Amino acid sequence: MGAEVPLAPRSPMDMWQAGCVNEHLIRAAGQIDCSRNFLNPPYVFLRDWLHIADPNSVVYTFAGHAFNWVGVTHILFSIVFGVGYCVVVEVFPKFKLWQGLLAGALAQFFVHMVTFPLMNLTPSLLDLPAYEWISEIVGHLIWFWSIEIIRRDLRNRWTREPDAEVPLEAKFR
Repeated sequence: MGAEVPLAPRSPMDMWQAGCVNEHLIRAAGQIDCSRNFLNPPYVFLRDWLHIADPNSVVYTFAGHAFNWVGVTHILFSIVFGVGYCVVVEVFPKFKLWQGLLAGALAQFFVHMVTFPLMNLTPSLLDLPAYEWISEIVGHLIWFWSIEIIRRDLRNRWTREPDAEVPLEAKFR
């Protein structure tokens, strides 16, 4: 979930005309939505970089819910970056500083603030509203913190002797 549910990063009221140019090539005039809510980074990546004509087309349905390329892409990026974080901190333990918050801040900065504007997946940083910055920063911090909690728990389970007695005070550290 990250922070996208309680802190939505984009508004249907925020328009992004530069990102909407390609929408005119694939949609009828009455179906064009130039809002940042619609033109989110996974959508623009799929449309402009992977040339998927309609990233909102259904990939699969489950229990009556349709899942589209945008949602699946967001989940896949989350898994890749989460596993990547786990591998990196095994080699470079300093990246787990502050229980993963350092990695979350670095990911936010380099991905959303540097890479996305350079790839034209988002408007420039100066054109983004403060609530998008807040949502993305809080979301990345919570996301990497939760990855670190799960990574640490799994590592402790996999590396501990199965029959070893763990003192009560060690369980609450």
